[in-house]
Formats: sequence, structure tokens, C-alpha cells
Amino acid sequence: MLRRLLDWADEFPPGRVPLLLLVLALASGTAVAVRQVRSAPPRFSVWTFVHLAGEEFQQRLAADPAHADVEVRNLGTAMFDRLALAVMTRTELPNLVEIEQSVIGRYLRGPVEHIPFVDLTERLEREGWFERCVPARFARYTVGGRTFGLPHDLHPMVLVYRPDVLAELGYRPEDLATWDDWCAAARRFYRPGALGTRTWRRGMPLSTIEGYTYLALLWQRGGDMFDATGEVTLDSPLAVDTLERYLAMLGGDPPAAGPALSSMIEDFAALSRGQFLGLLAADWMLAVMQKDGRTLLEGRVQIMPLPAWERGGRRTTTVGGTALCIPKDAGPPDRAWEIAKLLYFDHRSLVERFRTQSIVPLLRASWTDPVFDEPAPFFQNQRIGRVLTELADEVPPVHGSPYMAEGYKLLDAVFADVTAGRVTPRAALAGVAAELRARMARDRAAVARARAGSAP
Repeated sequence: MLRRLLDWADEFPPGRVPLLLLVLALASGTAVAVRQVRSAPPRFSVWTFVHLAGEEFQQRLAADPAHADVEVRNLGTAMFDRLALAVMTRTELPNLVEIEQSVIGRYLRGPVEHIPFVDLTERLEREGWFERCVPARFARYTVGGRTFGLPHDLHPMVLVYRPDVLAELGYRPEDLATWDDWCAAARRFYRPGALGTRTWRRGMPLSTIEGYTYLALLWQRGGDMFDATGEVTLDSPLAVDTLERYLAMLGGDPPAAGPALSSMIEDFAALSRGQFLGLLAADWMLAVMQKDGRTLLEGRVQIMPLPAWERGGRRTTTVGGTALCIPKDAGPPDRAWEIAKLLYFDHRSLVERFRTQSIVPLLRASWTDPVFDEPAPFFQNQRIGRVLTELADEVPPVHGSPYMAEGYKLLDAVFADVTAGRVTPRAALAGVAAELRARMARDRAAVARARAGSAP
């Protein structure tokens, strides 16, 4: 019985923890009511879950006395449960909230009019932001043709590699234009040996337990878990073929890739020892590498565009993402919209964000700033900002869905069985797709019943 209750709680759209918090609040009869008492003038609040974003927002807002009443709160990952409770009870809502892309889907479920965030579509169109930015990036936060989030980033992905090792193999970066080219070089680089020793060599690390790297490579090919209409496409021929190629990289004779190690720093260390030829990295990971991998990799690596799946094809993909949303019940949205643009599109902030976090803005006008042409000593004085911005318009769209988080979870649950050979790619993706379609059908039926019951 307890197991059934917990399973049901897991299917509750905002998650088990917010549901339990709501039950406790309602049971007490006072927790929410007490907080509704306003003993002081209300403040404009901005919530985030990232400490770097919180610091950046505070510094930018502090420069203007007009924003003296704005309170920025970094709530860490606890923010997601707190936001879910605030949305359900319509109390203590922030005026602006920063949400990670895998989480936002839970709020985009059901009829558009019931989505708890302000529809930004007309504002974005009227002010020309779809044209001024990379439009593909808005797809993550769009359902039913309506956009509910202002994107923070692009996160183009590149290949970090050892140029000295590549040269020893007789290759130049321009020789590796396709994944077939890369795999040929990686197989020449290969050396057998057990993980945990210093004898093995592999082309690059790929996850064998989670599906995020597979999805990034699928997005590069133009595939996705969902299409622009919200329908499931994870069992498409393209998705199946991409997963089969992913397994071929890991299991060829010899393999072109090996299992990702236990942590990012372990992957950095293997790259420094010449046991990996290269590794996949989104823009933000380059900043992490410069901080956490300085003693291992400084002056020893460069970046290059990803090999394309077909010659002349897309040379990058993406992973991750964040957006600012405006809760509907937090008050009039006009000021929130202006502050959102200030926090995400202010030129000085975008320049500093790249300088400190390597995050490429989606606002095209910012790419002309000299910061993107500065040589990076860590990367052998390569102008990594220019490499990244030249790839920016190739970042593929990743279509948003209310079921995105569930799709990730279902894929991860079966991914280790796929890479171990216990389940075929076709069967695994068909199973995930079938479960997603079943959940979508149940929810649509529930909405239809609710509407029928409320009809006069």
C-alpha cells in the first residue's frame, strides 16, 4: 500500500516532495495562512538556484537605485520544491524565477490557460527578440506555439582535445570533419587495458548509464525526444540509428570511445595523461575546466567544432539550459519583464558572464564585443570565444514538453541495459516512447473529462 502511494506521488506533476509539503501545510491549517499576513510593504523578488547567477543579478541591480526594492534570493536546489508549493498555493510567489530546462516542463502541462507563467510570445515578437537572438533556443520553453521562458544561454558544445597527441597520430583538427573521421583517428589511438590502470586509451568518454550525451548527439542530427507539436519522436528511425551508432563508438573493434569515468575531474585527469584523445564540452564546462583542471590541463588543450554526422553538416549541439519565467499570480508582469531583460540581455552582464563562466549569450549583438576575441592562455592562446560564437547559429532546437523530465528519467532508467547489451536500442526507445504516449493520453483524457464536467 505504501509503495502504491509513493508511486502515485512520484507521478504528481510537481513531484513527491511538493505534494507532501502541501499535505502537511493543509493539515496544519496555519502554515500557509500565516504567511499571507503582510506586515511590511511587499518587495519585488527574484529567485534563482545558482549562486553565480544570484551574485551577478545582485551586482547588476545594485547599480540602479530604481531597483532598490528588488530582492534576489539564491535558494539552491531547494528552490524547485519551494516554487512548486508556491504555485499550488498561490502564496509567496516570486516576481521572477530562474528555472532549469529539465524542470520547467512540469509547469507546462494541461491547457495553456492553466500554465502558471506569463505567456511571453507577444512581447518577444513585438520587440523583435526572436530575430535579435538565436531563435532555436526558445524552443525549450515553448509549448503549443507559446513561449513561457526567456532563455539565459546557448550552451554550444565543442570537442576539447590534445593537439600534441592528435599530431602524433598524423591528424590535424580540420581532418576530423565528420564522426567517421573522428572514429578512425580514435581507433588508431586506442590501447587495451582495464579501467583503473594507466595502460588503456580511448578516443573520448561517453556515458554508459545516463542518456544525456546520446540526446546531445541526437539533437546534433536534427532529432529530438519530442517534435514541435509536442508529440513523442524518441522511437523514430533517426533516434534508433543514432543510438546504434553511439553503441558502435563504445563497442567497436577497436572502440572509438570508452565509458565516462566516475567524475568530471577524473575525465580531465585521463585527458591530461593522454588516455583520452578528447572530450565533449558545453561552453560552461570550459570555465569549469579552467578552474578545476588548471593544474592538469592548462596550456595542453584546445577546442574544435564537433565532427558532423554528414560532411558539411551541423558542427555543434547543446546540453542544459536555464530560463527566466514570470509567475502569473505574482502581480502585474510589466516590471518583471523589464527586469528580466535587464538581467539577461544587459551587454555588460553578458560580457562578464562569458569572461567568468564561458557562457555564450543568445543575443547576437553581443558577439561583436572584443571579449570573444581575447586569447585564452589555458587553451594555448586560442580565441575560444570566437570558435563558440561562430557555432552559435548552428545550435539545434530542443523542443519543450510538459513530459521532458519524465522522458529523461525513463531514458536513464533503461540506458545502462542498452549499453550493456541487455536491451536493443529499438526496443528501449520504443518502450520509453510508449510509456510517454500512455501518460500523455491519460492526461488528455483527464482534461477532457474535467472540461466536460464543467460544461453548462
